Amino acid sequence: MKEREMQTFTISCVPESHICRAGEKAEFTISAPITGTEAEVVFTADGEAELERKKITTPCTLKQGLPFPGVLRCEVSAPGMKPALAGAAFDPCDIRPALAPPEDFREFWTDTFARLEKIPADFQMKEIPELSGSGHTFYDLSCTALNGGRCYAFLRLPDVSGPVPMMIYFCGAGPGLPREGFVQHCANADSHFPGPVALLLIFTHNYHPGDTYEEHRKLHETYMKSLNLRSYWAEGLARGREHTFFYRAIPGAVRMCRLVSALPAVNRERISYLGGSQGGAFGIFLSAFCPEINAAFCGDPAFCDCGGFLLGRHHTTSQADYFREHYQVMRYFDPVNFAPMIKVPVFTSCGFIDTTCPASSVYAAYNALGGSRMIFNKPLLGHGDVPEEYAPLSWFWVGCHLGLFK
Repeated sequence: MKEREMQTFTISCVPESHICRAGEKAEFTISAPITGTEAEVVFTADGEAELERKKITTPCTLKQGLPFPGVLRCEVSAPGMKPALAGAAFDPCDIRPALAPPEDFREFWTDTFARLEKIPADFQMKEIPELSGSGHTFYDLSCTALNGGRCYAFLRLPDVSGPVPMMIYFCGAGPGLPREGFVQHCANADSHFPGPVALLLIFTHNYHPGDTYEEHRKLHETYMKSLNLRSYWAEGLARGREHTFFYRAIPGAVRMCRLVSALPAVNRERISYLGGSQGGAFGIFLSAFCPEINAAFCGDPAFCDCGGFLLGRHHTTSQADYFREHYQVMRYFDPVNFAPMIKVPVFTSCGFIDTTCPASSVYAAYNALGGSRMIFNKPLLGHGDVPEEYAPLSWFWVGCHLGLFK
């Protein structure tokens, strides 16, 4: 029985690109390790509105489509077997955000940064001697943020004369990287970049990151207990936009980005961004407010198109009920509303079976971008899953905008 539980279905799609025109139908062929397996198939609009549900016997071929731009999801399940997903996009480049920006969106953010400017930055930059050496100097950074918070970061500067290009990185969801994780991230960057680069990791939370993974884990557990919430994203949503995690984290990260970009050791003409999921969303936030950033790789960006469920189109990030309940507040922090402000190149990605950051939400933000744009489709993959060529391509793209590849 245990071996049976590990088995799953195979779903193939025609067309092979998994991309169709609205009004057309994609063809899904479903098979199982044992011919004649009975299963249930559910077609939805990216995991939200149910379009069709039926019983099948494998192998089986079904056709389904969407009459409007969106992403179709096919889910196959049977008792004792692992469910399988497949997806197809229909005119994805015509997907638009479900909601327009709030009428006072620009005014809100102008007032937010005016409020931040009234608070002294108190920028602290302390060398980490035990990490420095071998051609680099490491720093522990912090500056003030709104609501009495602080933004924390790590920086590594090459020991070379003259300013160098800088890559900014923001972690995905969760506790983020401790100091030892940043050191590993630097080694990863060195394996992809042929020349000296300054590396800045901006931290998400309102506490100083730990030195080790174990220390950092305990700090995050304590932090989450203090919030008494399932997710730190829910912080303040019920109280209003000025009380949220986003209201502290976004302006704090922008301030940190601009302070570090102004250092004499950094070449302000060659600053690029790399991040995914939560980090993909923050790449959009930072690129909208930081003219120093010349390009941003924003993989599988989170929090996009918070009103999508109103159209029966998709679940919002992580299918979070509190985002639905407070979607009017989330509109002020929705990447789709920041995307038109960005005039620099943006490279993003999406998985057609991503149940955390659904493809239709990503395309809603992608299509709203104000500058040149590229997207890496992952038709067969979900959140955090990447093909072999994905990482080298993303690092190479960022490296090109840093001027490291000629």
